[in-house]
Amino acid sequence: MRRIACLSLVTLVLAAAPAAADKKPAAPDTAFVRIGSGDASTGAFVAYPPGGVAGPGVVMAHEWWGLNNQIRSMARRLAHDGGYVVIVPDLYHGKVADDPEEAHVLMRGLEGAVADSDCAAAASYLRSDKRVKGPIGAMGFCMGGGVALDYGIHDPSVAAVVMFYGSPNTDPAQLAKLKGPVLAHFGLKDDGIPQSRIDQFSTAMEKAGRDLKVYTYPAAGHAFMNDTRPSYQPESARQAWARTLDFLQHQLRR
Repeated sequence: MRRIACLSLVTLVLAAAPAAADKKPAAPDTAFVRIGSGDASTGAFVAYPPGGVAGPGVVMAHEWWGLNNQIRSMARRLAHDGGYVVIVPDLYHGKVADDPEEAHVLMRGLEGAVADSDCAAAASYLRSDKRVKGPIGAMGFCMGGGVALDYGIHDPSVAAVVMFYGSPNTDPAQLAKLKGPVLAHFGLKDDGIPQSRIDQFSTAMEKAGRDLKVYTYPAAGHAFMNDTRPSYQPESARQAWARTLDFLQHQLRR
């Protein structure tokens, strides 16, 4: 009887083996890719929604630190919380800063045309990805907030822009080129972007006839979303993230 039981167990295992072999591997949740071509090419980090599902795309522009662990975590967070395919182009083409002085130098050396080209290459990659279904938006933090806004100005296919404490463009003639609405978050303790600058941005967007929603956070300063820095302000970050998810839901999933 024991011999029969053992043979029966082996039979069951062998019968189950083909089904296990036929099981498809899970789709990756992140990837490092190359975008662009020739000397203008650069790296990029892509974060996918869990479970291999498809979703709209978002080009995310990094802070002045570069394509570091923190911005990659934000890309993963947006992919997880919102169900978006998020790509972060390496605007510094391989360089990453650890201290503010180095970051300032890298930021000053970034040409607007190069940033626009890198964002365009990132958007092109999203359009070629089978897991991207729907329109493409742009988002950025700190330096990347301004990059995201400028990219939205230069690319009429950008369906929506979210900027976190980025230096805003206040030229109505340029802002008039925007096609999608803009959501902007600013900390009122940010000495680099005072209330007067925020007001200028709002006035310029109104003159340009473009849709803008601004949220200000009294307890927050600059970089209040960055949880690896002393500037992190948890409650303001929580509110801003919830508002961002709601905005993108309405703009990219219409």
